[in-house]
Amino acid sequence: MSCIKCLVPTTYVSAFIKFLIIMGRHRKRVRQQKLKRGVRQGRDNQDGGYKMKPLENAMFDKYYKCQGIVPEGEWELFHKTLKTSLPVTFRITGTRSQAQELLKIIKGQYFSNLVDTKVDGKSIEPKCLHWYPDEMAWEVDLSRKEIRHNDALKRLHEFLISETESGNISRQEAVSMLPPLLMDIKPHHKILDMCAAPGSKTAQLIEYLHADESVHIPEGFVVANDMDNKRCYLMVHQVKRINSPCCIIVNHDARTLPNLLTSTQGNTKDFVLYDRVLCDVPCSGDGTMRKNPDIWHKWNPHHGMNLHNIQKKILQRGLELLVPGGKLVYSTCSLNPVENEAVILSMLKKCEDAVELEDVSDKLKNLKYEKGIFSWKVMSRDGNCYEKKEDAPEQFQKQWDDTIYAPSVQEATERHIERCVRILPHMQNTGGFFIALLHKKEEVPWMKARRAQQAAKIKAEVTDDQVDTENQDAKSATKSADSAVQISSESEKSITDIDNKNDKDQADGDTIGDNEASGKKDDNKTSQKRELELEDYENSTDSPSSKKQRMQGYKEDPFLFLRKDDPLWPSIKNFFKISDVFSEEQFMFRCEGGKKRTLYFVSKEIKNLVIQNRDRVKFVNMGVKALGRSPSPLVPDCEFRIAQEGLPALIPFISGRKVRLTREDVVTVLSQENPFISKLGDHAQTESNKLDPGSTIFYFQPTPSDPEPTCDILFCGWRGKTSVRSFVGKNERSHYLRLCGVELSDIQKKVAEMKAARQAEGSIDNSDVLDLDQELKDNIESGSVDDIVDENDDVDLKNDVGENIDTEEKKTVKI
Repeated sequence: MSCIKCLVPTTYVSAFIKFLIIMGRHRKRVRQQKLKRGVRQGRDNQDGGYKMKPLENAMFDKYYKCQGIVPEGEWELFHKTLKTSLPVTFRITGTRSQAQELLKIIKGQYFSNLVDTKVDGKSIEPKCLHWYPDEMAWEVDLSRKEIRHNDALKRLHEFLISETESGNISRQEAVSMLPPLLMDIKPHHKILDMCAAPGSKTAQLIEYLHADESVHIPEGFVVANDMDNKRCYLMVHQVKRINSPCCIIVNHDARTLPNLLTSTQGNTKDFVLYDRVLCDVPCSGDGTMRKNPDIWHKWNPHHGMNLHNIQKKILQRGLELLVPGGKLVYSTCSLNPVENEAVILSMLKKCEDAVELEDVSDKLKNLKYEKGIFSWKVMSRDGNCYEKKEDAPEQFQKQWDDTIYAPSVQEATERHIERCVRILPHMQNTGGFFIALLHKKEEVPWMKARRAQQAAKIKAEVTDDQVDTENQDAKSATKSADSAVQISSESEKSITDIDNKNDKDQADGDTIGDNEASGKKDDNKTSQKRELELEDYENSTDSPSSKKQRMQGYKEDPFLFLRKDDPLWPSIKNFFKISDVFSEEQFMFRCEGGKKRTLYFVSKEIKNLVIQNRDRVKFVNMGVKALGRSPSPLVPDCEFRIAQEGLPALIPFISGRKVRLTREDVVTVLSQENPFISKLGDHAQTESNKLDPGSTIFYFQPTPSDPEPTCDILFCGWRGKTSVRSFVGKNERSHYLRLCGVELSDIQKKVAEMKAARQAEGSIDNSDVLDLDQELKDNIESGSVDDIVDENDDVDLKNDVGENIDTEEKKTVKI
């Protein structure tokens, strides 16, 4: 009998085995997700479904009672609050003018309607978070589940989803808004987010970077890093809603985050030092029990001790990358002093007088919180507590780090540990959180000599040929991406070998497993040797080993930039009349060969970082989509059209292809699929008739005769032979119509009713269509229903524009 190996090629067998492994992992993930959903929803099915366990953990209660972090007499309220669901909180984002306009809409159309609404006999009263500036953060004391499943709140739920997807609202936990708020960000600041995923705080940092509307494209930038490759892509979705050309996402271990090179005037190179650093480190997550109830059953006191070393190394690396005079925010969603005060104190002692804790009481007015504590206890798995190292058994003295123990009261007072902030859930109906603001007065001691070595190495080893690398071919760029992946893998391996070899409990995201760290602590001599090894590793510029490394995460396409002599540019520049001061070299593309289908726009500083570090850093994402290839026989002069995402960044440089609209025109263009130019106002008709068919920019600016809304509206579209069309996604279109006092859902509902009424009367001919169109246009002018909208009119940006516009003359108006 023939062997099966002889009948089936080896490659097929191995591929089939891999397929079975992948499917097995997928089924396991599905089972885990169903189990988690059961925990969250608390299902109790008598026929054998999942029954939720009681939210109790005796070890948790004992540990935090002996720490004294909860004020006397408040334990019962604290414990009870931890077992309830978090309220829905959100903040308004976007430009200041649009944010103020949206705030008026929220107060007038949504919150006012909730006054008489009750859920389970409880009145709903939206609350403004008074510690957040300008009334831009709000809380609705209902869980997400209650909002989703209550018909009376359906309109509010749809509004929150639509505005969140369009980037004008961020649904974010209240305490998560605090770290960026303390950083005092300016447009010129270089900002580093060391553990950025899933990205809500990163989006807030970008928002603050663009807060000054007088600064069109900030000089500063945000570098968002995360160790988990998959979570980096989750972060991309969050950041893309902000549409900033000043953000870059990288994938590295925060403990060994590489120094980024940048070129300055005169083509000299230097390492980037950041003005602001956010260290929202991995933690045990016991402050998130209200939204992650499974932590109740997994928590044990060793989680914090296992993460203590990792948190110290991330904080140390953050301080090394911080410029003297800069500020760093350290935060966790844990209440454990071993992960909080102990980490801060150990780093303050190591930095001597180079770093100090800042008082944030003046920045957090109206926020209730507890100050940092001076003493705490360390607990073993069997529930025994130890205040000092000498009190612990010899086994734990060797296993636990010295820095987890509480300091003397004198030392804690000298270091101003009371300036730390701990937020308890019952104080203002939030999650648990810890924050500390550090100010770096001068270079930290161990970095002074290293900076001199780095400067000498740059001067000796960086040649002029390496400066001008933006025009390298696609093959070289692909090798660079592979090299960056190898470096990322080297980084993970090296830090594991050099540091913490016996630590088996690695943090992934915000929570950890139940494994306990083990291993014997090194003596002083070994520690010094390891420190030197780390310094040599960080400062080395040697290429990775020639041995092929295993691919970590997804293989990225190269990040390439247009050349000044690129044949694409003249037709684009002439068609849109782009200013000479604009640099086409800030356009990025990702394809290795063939036609460039999409061009992305990045700031000068981001481009500089990519060019100088493409061999050293694994980049994941950057820039905003600015131009997309969409050839049409109607537009022989230019094959590209403007993309909505990049339009705000490009508009100051474009003088052509613009049409100014009135409020009524905005409603007409956004609510109809292909309205005829004759439907627009006189001024818009005149400007549209001057243009040849092709990509077009529509904009609204308030005037004394047309004052509402009080903010600018800007969107892209298409000018056809006799009609126009908006190229805006459904959620953004709803947002712009909402600013104009119109709800897209109301329009669709009214059109459906009118269509049904006409069909009941008989068949609809062309004259009926035009009569119906005129009737709805009259309703616009009277302030009721605003225009005809096709129910399925969701612009698909991937459609061929040429095909759409070519056939528009053959269409009748859609009803």
